Amino acid sequence: MAMSLAATFGEDIPKSVAKGLAVTAMKRQVLKQPLKMLAKELSKLVPGLGQVVAPTMSVAMLEAAGWAMANEMARKAA
Repeated sequence: MAMSLAATFGEDIPKSVAKGLAVTAMKRQVLKQPLKMLAKELSKLVPGLGQVVAPTMSVAMLEAAGWAMANEMARKAA
């Protein structure tokens, strides 16, 4: 995802840098939203509910991390 975003903004980054950007973006999202992470983990204890809530929360966190990376790259490109 990071390499595709970099290419969109006209940058060419190595795979190792892309991995670093992705990990950093995910860490920031987890630290920004501790209640969502807690809810995701606690929902796994309830049969049925965890199978719906946990993947949904994971997708939301990944989406937020992607947009955070895109916004950061757009700011640097401008």
